[in-house]
Amino acid sequence: MAITNKFGGMSEAVKGLASRGKAMIKLPSVIFGSPRQMGTDPSLSWWHVPVFIQTTGLQQKQLESCVVFLAPYEGEGSPLRMRWRTKDSRDTVTTATLEEERLFFVPIAARKDNGNRATIITNEGFFAEKKAKWTMRPGQTRWTLRVQNPDGKWESPHSYLLMVPDPARGNAQFMLEVRYHGMN
Repeated sequence: MAITNKFGGMSEAVKGLASRGKAMIKLPSVIFGSPRQMGTDPSLSWWHVPVFIQTTGLQQKQLESCVVFLAPYEGEGSPLRMRWRTKDSRDTVTTATLEEERLFFVPIAARKDNGNRATIITNEGFFAEKKAKWTMRPGQTRWTLRVQNPDGKWESPHSYLLMVPDPARGNAQFMLEVRYHGMN
């Protein structure tokens, strides 16, 4: 039941209390997990990185309109917009509402392109018509994951290290792992 004044509208005092109460509710923490290898095809390395929110006390129980990016570690290059997948769905979406006690995944695929032997990393299966991708050289490349919505931005406290094999080696030789800051 809303508190209204004699004219049917909310009083300025009540509006002020409502806006202060909203400001007192804090945003939840976004937790970024370790990649899970999902690929069964030897020509593709494919992982899911779990992401979820954690709340305590008077925190919001969900984050609406979240997008996710794979951002170069230490800001070298442009972020790559990724997609979300839920545990109970095979489809991916560009925007998600992260909710307490609901696990989301960020699919990441890496493979060698046979035409020029370049390695690509993409946000979707490489069969997609339009794919966002980066071209990689053999060696190690580091990223962080970043979640954004209209209320804020959260970045993984660790980086993700992709080890790209030499061109002569197969696609199954890719490795993606978590690296904590201060580790090589």
